[in-house]
Amino acid sequence: MLLPRMKLAVIFDRAFHAMADMQWRMLGGLIVFHALSSWLLLAMAGEAELHAPTTFFYWYATTAYTVGYGDLSPQGVAGRLVTAIWIFPGAIAAFTTIVAKILAAIGEIWRVRRSGKGDYSRMTDTILLIGYHPTRTPKMINELGAELNADQTLVLLTRQAVADLDPRIRYVQGDSLTSMDALARAGAASASRVLVYASTDADTLTATLAASAATPDSAHIVCFLDDADSARLLAQHCPRVEIVLSSGPEMLARAARDPGASHVISALTSHLDDAATLFSLTWQGAGQPFGALAKRLLDQRATLLAHQPQSVKSPRFNPPLETTVEAGDRLFYVSATRLDLPGLAGLQA
Repeated sequence: MLLPRMKLAVIFDRAFHAMADMQWRMLGGLIVFHALSSWLLLAMAGEAELHAPTTFFYWYATTAYTVGYGDLSPQGVAGRLVTAIWIFPGAIAAFTTIVAKILAAIGEIWRVRRSGKGDYSRMTDTILLIGYHPTRTPKMINELGAELNADQTLVLLTRQAVADLDPRIRYVQGDSLTSMDALARAGAASASRVLVYASTDADTLTATLAASAATPDSAHIVCFLDDADSARLLAQHCPRVEIVLSSGPEMLARAARDPGASHVISALTSHLDDAATLFSLTWQGAGQPFGALAKRLLDQRATLLAHQPQSVKSPRFNPPLETTVEAGDRLFYVSATRLDLPGLAGLQA
């Protein structure tokens, strides 16, 4: 008696795994075959109450889902035998197989993304971070996440595996930071902003060059370098890249000459605290004198610091008040919050 039971268990186990491994098309075909054959068998058994297609579909679905409302059921002996021997096992097996395949697919998507193999190439307005530093990269994510809107996505491209992922970012792991495949999966082709902060200047240099080739011309690329020679080399080959050069020695000297200067500069570069922060905007209105704009910004509790015309690479601090700010010029200001476009409408009067 024990041997037949073991054989039956093996048969059911193999059948379940065979169904679980099926492709959706074959599984769907088997479900349709089982449903049609069940309908024909019930018709042959004289179950007129279940004969209507819509009624049968409702009863078959509730049977497969194991809900069993009880409002419909076979009335004759033959119909009940068909249901017990053929319909119950097949319908329930099909339903549980579908659930198992869906859960397996969700688990596979989660596993792929957690392992850095996800594909985010279809996303738009991506903010791409290239390189990873265990302490500095999370700080950059916090800074960017504080102003992230619903349409933007943070994607991190690294070489190493990242165990504790920030839930605000998508993660892509590549063999190198210059891999075109990894950059494509990270959504470089539709990125609006790119931040490159690698472990060495050499990695940053090559990663920035690769990002410049993989991103649209409208994307704003920023990278951090320690070495001034590397910065000059990159500026020659990629003039559209904004290079942030390490200012540690200069900061020390400035703090020694002007106590507290380092605190002010540090506060201006971060808006995670309640202190005022440095922001920028592109002027879209008609030509206006710098002094008039400074006065209007001051009415909104913002201080206008610098003006950068389109044709100039560096901003000009405290330009003459009569300097005309043209459409497309960039303005830098200090404020507790970023001024939104509706709030700037009054400046264009």
